Amino acid sequence: MLRFGIFFIILSFSSLFGVSQTKLIYNDKNFSFVLSIDSTLTPDSVNYDCTVKSITITRLKDNKQLQVLKPEESAPSCGLPKDQVFIIEDVNFDGVNDIRLLQFLPAAPNLPYYYWTYDSKTQKFVRQKSLEDITSPEFDHKRKLIFSFWRDGCCNHGLSTYKYINGKPILIEESEVKTDDNNNITTIKRLVNGKMKLIKRTVEKNSDN
Repeated sequence: MLRFGIFFIILSFSSLFGVSQTKLIYNDKNFSFVLSIDSTLTPDSVNYDCTVKSITITRLKDNKQLQVLKPEESAPSCGLPKDQVFIIEDVNFDGVNDIRLLQFLPAAPNLPYYYWTYDSKTQKFVRQKSLEDITSPEFDHKRKLIFSFWRDGCCNHGLSTYKYINGKPILIEESEVKTDDNNNITTIKRLVNGKMKLIKRTVEKNSDN
């Protein structure tokens, strides 16, 4: 919390210059991750746009810098808690921590991330674009499943479930609820013989009517 508070203090002084640079530091037992962030004063002279320019990765045991990642574009809100911008977590269930970085803060609750998994052979973090369609993920390490709750507008939401198959995250089940003026329509689809198949469909009267 203190470090994040310092982050905002630095931002407060940036109004004198228009653009400021700061760092956010994260650690697990093996690595240090330093995010270099540019913050730019918006035209209203009140808010700031933050951009993650790089992620510097250093191995803790010998203080050796291993690599510097350059995200394509990452513009999380300056007001977000530190632990929502960058997350250290095992995302491919191999027992080793990986990393993900928030791309931006959308209006809907579908949070998009960049993902990098750790390759123990090369001792590098490798970007995994196959995971980037999975928004707001929750990783179930016991069952080795990824859950993604999503919302599409006011009247459509669902839960998608992914499983690693041949090293790739594959959609294996999706439940979806659509609401119109009269009905709530729930569908459940599952992966069968390589294709998503409708398993169940229910229609209930909208209780608001």
